[in-house]
Amino acid sequence: MVDLLISRKYHILRHSLLLAVSLIMAIANFYNEYPFGDHPIVGSLLMAVFLIPIYANVYILVPRLLFRNRFFSYLMMMAAVVFMTILLVICLQLISNNDLQKNLQEADWSIIILNFFSSVFSLALTIAGTTSILLFQHWVIYEQEIRELEETTMQSELEQLKNQINPHFLFNMLNNANVLTQENPEEAAKVLRKLNELLKYQLNDRNAVSVRLEDEIHFLTDFLNLEKLRRDNFNFIITREGPVEEVSLPPLLLIPFVENAVKHNNDNCNLSYVHLLFRVERGCLQFICVNSKPTFSQEEKRDGGLGLANIKRRLQLLYGKDHTLRIEENKITYTIDLQIKL
Repeated sequence: MVDLLISRKYHILRHSLLLAVSLIMAIANFYNEYPFGDHPIVGSLLMAVFLIPIYANVYILVPRLLFRNRFFSYLMMMAAVVFMTILLVICLQLISNNDLQKNLQEADWSIIILNFFSSVFSLALTIAGTTSILLFQHWVIYEQEIRELEETTMQSELEQLKNQINPHFLFNMLNNANVLTQENPEEAAKVLRKLNELLKYQLNDRNAVSVRLEDEIHFLTDFLNLEKLRRDNFNFIITREGPVEEVSLPPLLLIPFVENAVKHNNDNCNLSYVHLLFRVERGCLQFICVNSKPTFSQEEKRDGGLGLANIKRRLQLLYGKDHTLRIEENKITYTIDLQIKL
């Protein structure tokens, strides 16, 4: 229905319907009182004149006055056009009737007056209908433009956020690889191979609209294995519940949470860990990331840094009210609980 009112491919159909409605109303108002059999040309002109205010409203008054918020000018001009049109119609009626041609004073003025008000009402009704359609078209097009602008802006912002996450994450991985290279050259080769796989994933999938959750989990597994090679006192567990293999989501969405967990749980004295849970049930994905906190910084306040701030904004742009993010912290653990409606 909306396409019928605004789409250009229905342009001819809309005008055909408008012509049909206008001609029917013209005939209903004038033909019964004043048959045009003796004056077919005048009768045709009479019905054509009825269309003047309608098309003047559609192509001149509404675009140039009403859409520019010149309401008073629009009403005055519309009233003038309608008044002049009705006068022209009455004049055509008078000359089209043989009795009225003989003597204007013999005209049935009650019929003329009744016909005048009937014509005004018919024109007002038709003009109000066409104006309503034009206003609806204007509103729909405006809303479409706003949505397109918002989507373009959102996509641009998402791309900027993703581009910020990528070098931030890469910097941390390269820093880890550099530390391990200095401490254990043999392990460094394993690190570089893992790093190569991680970079391939980022380069190949970062521009995709969505990726399989299984691929993201595999990526996170490689990343955590890389961290485990660098730190002897580090361990991680990844748990899957539900049909995880059926889920897709935007690429690199969960990396900042895990990166943040690894970054802030380095403990030189005790075993540190990261536990990840992926649960899919009832059309919802729940991602829980729990990491241990180092004993020497129990009172340290953590804000998450650039990566976490970016991912919060990205989640808001992508899912809006269809996601919840809870962050809980105590003396020994830091927990991220993210739920997304699929």
